[in-house]
Amino acid sequence: MKMCKIHIKMLSEDALIYLKNNSELIAKNVSEHSTNEWIYKIFPQPMFIEKKFQIDDFDLEDNPETADKTIDYNNSIKIYEHLRSLPRYILSDQRFWLWLHFEKFYTIVRKMMKINGKSTIENMWMHTQGTRRGLMFGVLSRCFYRVSLSIDESSIDKYELTKWVINNPLRFRELTWRSFSSEEHLVRGALKGEKKAIDEKPELEKNDYYPKIGKYISYIGSVRLLDAISEKDISIMIYEKMLELMNGEKD
Repeated sequence: MKMCKIHIKMLSEDALIYLKNNSELIAKNVSEHSTNEWIYKIFPQPMFIEKKFQIDDFDLEDNPETADKTIDYNNSIKIYEHLRSLPRYILSDQRFWLWLHFEKFYTIVRKMMKINGKSTIENMWMHTQGTRRGLMFGVLSRCFYRVSLSIDESSIDKYELTKWVINNPLRFRELTWRSFSSEEHLVRGALKGEKKAIDEKPELEKNDYYPKIGKYISYIGSVRLLDAISEKDISIMIYEKMLELMNGEKD
C-alpha cells in the first residue's frame, strides 16, 4: 500500500507571538476543549505555514499521560521513523512541534500531557526552557530525541536501549540536558554502560545514580576532550562508575 505524503507545517510568527503573550488563556482553552476548532477562532490567521518538506503521513496511538509503556514505545518509534529525514533545523524549531501539538495531534497530545496551567503549555508544548532542554521536555519532541539518542544501528535490536530508557526515563534524562548531549555517541555509550551494570545487578538500581552519572561525564569533559572519547570507551567508564555507585563507594 502506497503511503500518503503530506507537507509539514510550522506555526506562523504572528501565531507564535500571540501564543507567547497569551499562554494562560491558551492553557485554559486546551484544558476545556477536546478538539481544536477553537484555535482557528482566536489565533491570528493563517495560523500554520506549509513548507516544502514532505513526510509519510502517520497516526499515533492514544495513550493518556503515556501510562502504557508499550504504546509510548510504539509512538516514539513512529515519530522518529517518520521525522528522521527532516533537517535538524526543522526538528529543533518549536514552531514545527507546535504544528504537531495544535493541529495534527492535538487530541492525543492533550491526553498525553495533562494541562496544569500555563506552565504546561510553556514548558511541554512551547519549549520555553531553551532549545536543548525544551526539546527534551516537549510532549512529542522528547519522544523523537530519546529514540534519536539511543538507537544503535550496530545492535541486533537497534531499539533495545530505546525500550530501556522508556521503561524508566530517569536513566536518560540527565544525559540530555547537558552540553555533551549533542554528541550522540557519548549518550549512547553512557546508556550502554548504565544498562550493562544494571543488567548485572538489577536489584541495586537507584534513580539517584543517574544525576551523578551526568555530573561525572561533565567532570570528564573538564579534564579531557569529550569529542575524542569513543563510544566504547565512554561505555566502559560509565559501566565502572555505575558499579562504583552500586557498591556504595564514595562518588
